[in-house]
Amino acid sequence: MLLDLDISSNERLFGLIGCIIGFTLCIFLAFRRFTRYRLVADTPTALIRSAPQGYVELIGQVIAGEDGLLRSPLSATPCVWYHTRVDRYVRNASRKGGRWERVFRDTSSSWFQIDDGTGVCLIDPAGAETDTQYKKVWYGSTEMPAGRADSAGFEHYAISIIGGSGRYRYTEQLILEQERVYALGRFRSLGGGRDRLDLKAASRDLLRQWKSDQAALIGRFDADGDGKIDSEEWTQAQHAAVQQAKSRQHELDAMPTVDLLQDPEQPGQPFLLSTLDEERLLTRFRWYLAGYMACALLAFWVGLELLLTTTA
Repeated sequence: MLLDLDISSNERLFGLIGCIIGFTLCIFLAFRRFTRYRLVADTPTALIRSAPQGYVELIGQVIAGEDGLLRSPLSATPCVWYHTRVDRYVRNASRKGGRWERVFRDTSSSWFQIDDGTGVCLIDPAGAETDTQYKKVWYGSTEMPAGRADSAGFEHYAISIIGGSGRYRYTEQLILEQERVYALGRFRSLGGGRDRLDLKAASRDLLRQWKSDQAALIGRFDADGDGKIDSEEWTQAQHAAVQQAKSRQHELDAMPTVDLLQDPEQPGQPFLLSTLDEERLLTRFRWYLAGYMACALLAFWVGLELLLTTTA
């Protein structure tokens, strides 16, 4: 044994439980990072113009979505995506320490686009694991940074002294227009005649909707004015529902092709967005993996020492 421990049996028991939990958690996190490392390393980069339907990797330059640029809530910086958080420092009752408590968090859900030179693809960021170069942490004495409506104020607040005396901590992650984004997710092409309606099901749904409003149904199809729908009039309603479903299909056929990348929502297929290039992203995964494995080995070693320790 390398550690000379003088502990009770209860202390050893709780220590062993803590080591088992720590070891298990570190192994789980290490495996999680390793699977992401292998996915990023092994998945070839597809071109938007010729990308297959399904789980793909894309790399492109960010451009704003249809709604234009967003403004981050804390610094009002123009961006296409943001994740912001405000924490308040609360002292313990003993006044000898404290903890950070979250008071505000907001993540944008607006779609943006990437352009890889061969085409443009919409990005739905909902559910993404996001890693950005643009991350700032600063401190202040108010719940929201003063002057946050001034877009030039971000640089001022970014110059913060970590560990300063501010009661509030502000954290902001951004994806900016013109940055290059690495994206791994489910690729789908919509429109351009790809979407086919089940005409029978669509017409049945229309008839069900019409029947739920009897007054409107009678007003539209009661040709003889007797206040009810007979079999011939119901046949006309069925024909009208089929024609409306076909009209909807024609509208879908006329829509231009739109490419979309979103969360696969499938086990083993994480949705990743990063403004780090692929090599830097892999390097970060390697560091995380090494760190988790080191912590797991430390927990195993301490647990072994506790197991071999003779209690008082």
